[in-house]
Amino acid sequence: MDIRNRNKPSNTTTSNGSTANTTEKSLSPQQEKRYFDSSKDDESSSEDEVGKNLKTNAGADNSSAADPPFAKWKKLIVRSIIGAFMIAFFALILNTDHFVVSLFVIAIQLLVFKEMISVRYLEAKEKKIPRFRTLNWFFLLSSFFYFYAKPILVKLTHYYPDLFQHFVRYHLWHSFSLYVIGFVSFTFTLRKGSYRYQFSQLTWTLMTLLLVVVQSNFLISNIYTGLIWFILPVSIIVCNDIFAYFNGFFFGKKFIHKPFMKISPNKTWEGFIGATFCTLIFAYYFAGFLIQYDWITCPKGDGNFLEPLHCVTDPVFLMKEFVIPPEISSVLSKYLGLHITSFSFIPIQLHALVLALFGSLIAPFGGFFASGIKRAYKIKDFDNIFPGHGGVTDRTDCQFIMGLFIYVYYSTFIKTYEVDPSQIIQAIMMLPIDERIKIIDKVKSTLMN
Repeated sequence: MDIRNRNKPSNTTTSNGSTANTTEKSLSPQQEKRYFDSSKDDESSSEDEVGKNLKTNAGADNSSAADPPFAKWKKLIVRSIIGAFMIAFFALILNTDHFVVSLFVIAIQLLVFKEMISVRYLEAKEKKIPRFRTLNWFFLLSSFFYFYAKPILVKLTHYYPDLFQHFVRYHLWHSFSLYVIGFVSFTFTLRKGSYRYQFSQLTWTLMTLLLVVVQSNFLISNIYTGLIWFILPVSIIVCNDIFAYFNGFFFGKKFIHKPFMKISPNKTWEGFIGATFCTLIFAYYFAGFLIQYDWITCPKGDGNFLEPLHCVTDPVFLMKEFVIPPEISSVLSKYLGLHITSFSFIPIQLHALVLALFGSLIAPFGGFFASGIKRAYKIKDFDNIFPGHGGVTDRTDCQFIMGLFIYVYYSTFIKTYEVDPSQIIQAIMMLPIDERIKIIDKVKSTLMN
């Protein structure tokens, strides 16, 4: 929606036939964006205001009722073609290396951060605040240094120990120092008359870092645990989104006319329910397909770049036989005529059903959360990078919470708690040379005995 339309002067005919200007003076191009100040009431988030400024009567395909019949089919075709290209590009990334996939996730974080920060950007206001936008990006890069720098520094220490040993040893201190620099710098940027605006913007930045960078850190952890813990959940979200769109497109509001979510009126019950069943079927069989490849199931460990992976197969990927208790098997035989005493299954496929349920019932609320932001600030999409899809945030709003769920679920119900040799090596590399020599001598003497 063009915000300028709300500020253009309009003429109203009075009772004596004269005309009167009923609106304020139109804003200059630099003042067109709304001043998002927390001191003002959020009247725009009310249902009445939203109805005035957004097309709430759009169909499940995000098209307006006033569009010609071929318009929604054109949108469907464009969305499908762009979606196919995005899936192909994603598959290409996955065929490279875990490190490249991690860089891909970091690039997504950068783009999402940019889009989220731009939602509240007011150029005319922030021009008066020196280095304020630069400070936002400084906080982002500081977060990156804290979460991602240490593994890279440890790797570089193997090749240049004298240069990077210091940064590995004092990584936490350097991270804290960056935070202090940002904190002090922000205080210096405070300007009279802009205090409330600056603090509300800082809060927005910190919230974005929490929702994007912190959660994405778990996504990268999942990648190195095994690509399957990244590919499967991401694919589940993509599958659910696709089937929700197509089910809503063809069957939306034909059986259940009540809107699914007021905050996202284009979502339908038919799309939500249909996508859930389709996602469960997809997750079960796709998990069975992925476990055929060591490259996908094996953790990365200390393998070199593009090095083929081989590992002892985790029990979660192996066929198991479940023996049915005699009490249950006798009941099945007596009353149902089913003579079953046991059955075989692969644990990952059952876990995949749990992931699919979360991806269908809970993860979509990441999208509803994003819809709330767009409604609050009267924007249709976060960006227009992908025709028919919007921006990067529009495509990844459900992925971050899904990645966090995978990390928690895997650590709680799947992971076998064993000592990770790579972590021991990393800890040893952080020690001074003389202490590392003592550890080596101790290990040698232990092995000799």
